[in-house]
Amino acid sequence: MRRIVLSLAVLGAAALGACSGGGTVLNSVGSNSPDKVFLTVVGSANVPRVLPGAGLPISAQAVNGSGNGVLSNNRFIWSAALVTSGQYITNTTGQTKPCAQVMQTPTGGTATPYGADFSIYITIDPTNEANVIFSPPPVIPAPAGSTIATSFPYCVVVSATAVGGSATGSITVAVVNPLNPEQ
Repeated sequence: MRRIVLSLAVLGAAALGACSGGGTVLNSVGSNSPDKVFLTVVGSANVPRVLPGAGLPISAQAVNGSGNGVLSNNRFIWSAALVTSGQYITNTTGQTKPCAQVMQTPTGGTATPYGADFSIYITIDPTNEANVIFSPPPVIPAPAGSTIATSFPYCVVVSATAVGGSATGSITVAVVNPLNPEQ
């Protein structure tokens, strides 16, 4: 009887020792660390387009690995930037067109392409930081001592960086002319 109890004790200790190291099956180190972030807009078309002064819901999803395993990480640091060049998606087939430039002209100066931080126009959902609403201003405010000339569609790159990692995803949003929203 003693041998059986001793054998069971040795087997139990060996089993616990194997579990403590994690092994390949139990090892979860790094599995919650995203290596990519995907951004999508709400709606079946997933065409990131918005009117000035309107809102566009955007969602982020953190993934890991070659199979893009979905993680439960829903905390992101969001930013947005008015860009001076780039391409935007025009339809559901993925066709693109070049972004128009917003031009800044200082008093008595020459017009130059204008890029700016648009992070102030992001509203984060307080119940789920993976969801935001991007609302570009009805009129782009001009820096002191200059004027702004807006051409449509201009583009804003909205980005999300997963908290606890360095994975970042972005999406180019076309801010379209209210008189021709299907640009």
